[in-house]
Amino acid sequence: MDQLPQALINGVMLGGFYAVMMLGFSLIWGVMGVINLAHGEIIMVGAYIAWLLNKNAGWDPFLSVLVVLPIMFIFGYALQRILINRVVERPHLISLLVTFGLSIIIANSAKLVFSADPRLTDTGLSGAWAVGSVTFPVTKTAILGVAIVIMSALYYFLQRTRTGKAIRAAAQNKQAARIVGVDINKVYAFTFGIGIAVTAAAGAMISSTQAIFPFMGPPLTLRAFAITALAGLGSIPGALMGGVILGLIESFIGIYVSGIGTNLAIISSFVLLVVVLITRPQGLFRGLRPMQQPVQL
Repeated sequence: MDQLPQALINGVMLGGFYAVMMLGFSLIWGVMGVINLAHGEIIMVGAYIAWLLNKNAGWDPFLSVLVVLPIMFIFGYALQRILINRVVERPHLISLLVTFGLSIIIANSAKLVFSADPRLTDTGLSGAWAVGSVTFPVTKTAILGVAIVIMSALYYFLQRTRTGKAIRAAAQNKQAARIVGVDINKVYAFTFGIGIAVTAAAGAMISSTQAIFPFMGPPLTLRAFAITALAGLGSIPGALMGGVILGLIESFIGIYVSGIGTNLAIISSFVLLVVVLITRPQGLFRGLRPMQQPVQL
């Protein structure tokens, strides 16, 4: 029972990172219908940018988020225009294969440039705050705080701005959005840029708590799948709740199941994914559009 408060704190903090980590994945899928299998590799790229700034300029990884966001937005916008736009209207299998190929290219390019040696950034936000028997790691608390700021800003953007409303309209009914004058191609490019930027920002933050290496992406992509199943496509409040749910599950299993707790926690993520997809394919929370749309192969 003494471990319960600490398990709750660890789960909430982990869930905050998971939420911002999967937000770009969910937004791109919800608006464009593209399942980005290179999602984890984009997280890795953001982490390497933070590491380069940390090593060469002494930037804290949290400060590097201010550089990662605009750079990766431009990269995502250009990538959508040059590559993804060519497959977005085609059967889903095509976009899956294209993004899978992109993930292999990015991961192996990172190995050529950085080698396979693990890297870790240094941050001034180290140590922990103790409140009674419960500790709050400073770095993970900062990740949770930045994650909430990013999600709040994106929620305001989607709900209150003209471009955000155009993105929501394109997700809900593409043909109707075209009729009222929405430029779908520009909306898709802007959405992909935002999704890639937010995803890379998550990578910059995780670089302070997790070793960075070229093939760290696939497990993160699979977790993004699991949380998206819980949250619903493009749902920002749902992303936070889904991330916290998954974080709490992993935290409780990791603490209370001795010996194999950590490995069992990873397995539980994907058991949860299967259960939710079978019982509630639209997700536990309302998203931009339902997930149970027919897949064309």
